Amino acid sequence: MDAEALRATLVEYLIRTLWALVVVIVAIVVARATRGTATRALGRHRAHPNVVVLLGNLAQLTVLVFGALGVLAIYTQGSFGWILTSFSVIGLVVGLSLQDILRNFFAGIYVLVERPFRIGDTVQVAEHTGIVEEISFRTTQLRTDDGREVVVPNATLMTSPVVNLTRYANRSAKVTVTVPAREATAETANLLRDLLGRSEAIARDPAPAIQLRGLSGGHATYELTVWGPDRERAAGDAVAAILASGTGWDVQVA
Repeated sequence: MDAEALRATLVEYLIRTLWALVVVIVAIVVARATRGTATRALGRHRAHPNVVVLLGNLAQLTVLVFGALGVLAIYTQGSFGWILTSFSVIGLVVGLSLQDILRNFFAGIYVLVERPFRIGDTVQVAEHTGIVEEISFRTTQLRTDDGREVVVPNATLMTSPVVNLTRYANRSAKVTVTVPAREATAETANLLRDLLGRSEAIARDPAPAIQLRGLSGGHATYELTVWGPDRERAAGDAVAAILASGTGWDVQVA
């Protein structure tokens, strides 16, 4: 090989190496800064600790990958386009084959970052209602009242309505009271309100609501809406209080 050509080649690769070192240093600095920024931002949102670590590492890895591509471009130059195309095709094939897993994975990250519900909350997803036992990156586990475990793919949480039954302190329950039509007066409503006010399980705020729903067959039907931390107990106390009053009215939980 011609000495002059060898010298030119060595100089060229030395220059490429210097540029590659610059890219590596910049990539490392930017990657660390990106990870710190992402971690602080997620911390302000009170995201799940595992998500904070994961997304911080992913942000850092993304910058490092771009840095590695930059180094590869410096050394390969004309062949870089072909190499990048090959990686893109491979990534597309992998993405298509793992799309369900990836969909659930990113949905799990959303759930853990936004926290629409937390472990211990009672939620309703489609026809399933249960206590949230575990939230992972792919699935959410619920424990139903009858002791069953329901594994819900996180992607389902993104496409189906999710009802958080414990987000607020009090939940409502409805009770119907049937009285003779001649007794459907303001005094009856006051008596019902007084009976409901004696129970500790029934919240004062919001106060119980009493509405006359209709008159039929010589009877009047009242609908009572009561609130409490335990809606079943609140409804049960309302029924017990009315039955114990000795009025003889028919009472049912709606």
